[in-house]
Amino acid sequence: MTDARGLRTDLSLRASGILSLAIALIAIHTLSRLQPQTGPFAFLLATIGFVCASAGAMLVVVGGHIHDPVSISARWRRAAR
Repeated sequence: MTDARGLRTDLSLRASGILSLAIALIAIHTLSRLQPQTGPFAFLLATIGFVCASAGAMLVVVGGHIHDPVSISARWRRAAR
């Protein structure tokens, strides 16, 4: 990714990953401050925290290479009809 468009895509994906990690941090911090930690709101905060942390970490680490092709072994390829 040497061109400007690829660099812009890479940086924007990594920035959105950092934003997603910040959202996860806020959700988990809010969840930890709840007194009765039961109910639908607590489960919603836990889900938001988990999903945003997982996606954010992946975007920060992988960045623009998320669109790279992956080779699949012959065992898992579709059979020719």
